[in-house]
Amino acid sequence: MIFFHLLLKFKLLRFKLLRFKRLTLSLISLCFVACSLPVLADNPKILVYGDSLSAVYGVAQAQGWPALLQNKLNEKNQRYDVINASISGETTSGGLSRLATTLVEFKPNIIILELGANDGLRGLPVQEMAKNLDAMIMLSKKNKAQIVLIGMRIPPNYGPKYSSEFRQTYTKLSQQHKVTLVPFMLENVATNPKFTQDDGLHPNSLAQPLILENIWPKLHGLLNSI
Repeated sequence: MIFFHLLLKFKLLRFKLLRFKRLTLSLISLCFVACSLPVLADNPKILVYGDSLSAVYGVAQAQGWPALLQNKLNEKNQRYDVINASISGETTSGGLSRLATTLVEFKPNIIILELGANDGLRGLPVQEMAKNLDAMIMLSKKNKAQIVLIGMRIPPNYGPKYSSEFRQTYTKLSQQHKVTLVPFMLENVATNPKFTQDDGLHPNSLAQPLILENIWPKLHGLLNSI
């Protein structure tokens, strides 16, 4: 009896620790945004709007690809401020629900829209994901922001039909709205255990420069147009 009581207490403690960890990571991500606020007055703004892949779950913020992007811009003397408004666990539905407020708050010139992975991992309908992404693209355009749409892929164990429709959603939306597309954010990363954390899902610190390499060529083409 005592054993089961202790086991129950252990499970409750473990649940609370995991919940605390997730909240802490989200707060760190938002703190990264808040710490950028004093320098946002004059420079054009690049809003990174995504999930744990952009909130760099399990990786120090300074090592994450959004921070590396800011460093790269600084090195090239391109005066942009990178704002990371990504939240771990975010779906396209959650992203859509907070986008209007985020656009008003930060008034970004460019949005790097990286959402959909969690929709896929949960097996949510592709049509709903496409509808939410479509609405976010239109809302961003309405607020005069240029868009870099980040494509994602789902493992084949979700079924070839679902995986194919999921991947094609990003291509169709980029063509429909004539926005810049990064076909796959995790190119040369996703299939290599060297670049993956122990959970088998999230990129580690070694992967962050590679992720930026996948995004930079597409983003660079927009910078001089602002």
